[in-house]
Amino acid sequence: MSITFYDAALVGHIIGITLMAGAAFIDLAAFQIFWKVFLKDPAEGVRLEKYLNKLQKFMGIGMLVILISGILMMVKMHEVWGAQLWFRIKMGVLLLIIINGLGLRRMLGSRLKRTLAAYFTGVDIAEAMVKLKNRLMTVQTIQVLLFIIIYVLSIFKFN
Repeated sequence: MSITFYDAALVGHIIGITLMAGAAFIDLAAFQIFWKVFLKDPAEGVRLEKYLNKLQKFMGIGMLVILISGILMMVKMHEVWGAQLWFRIKMGVLLLIIINGLGLRRMLGSRLKRTLAAYFTGVDIAEAMVKLKNRLMTVQTIQVLLFIIIYVLSIFKFN
């Protein structure tokens, strides 16, 4: 049994998807903990939030691995997959993942950081935090669901 160029790219692709999807799932789960911690001890919540935002780097690394390995696989299989419906849908979902995760999630993370900074200046942030919590949970949940769709499309490859 020998590993081909395509096989190596496929392994990289699966690793990238897993890294990105795992980071999205951990982001959702860890922020549930953040909200509980912040209500009890805002200073501790702020420290936790700093670590949570570092998870976004794994999302970016995963995306880079996915793109590189995807391009390498397409070099070999572009004529086979390019015309297939499941693949076109997968590319659309990937675009939604980029917009949702690397666009909306980052924007909300920056807004959360600014809101938390305002908390320590005495500004009432209760209403802003409720809105941020709801928006972040929505974006994070959608992100996890989009990755589930990617996995299903990649496994079943319908035409």
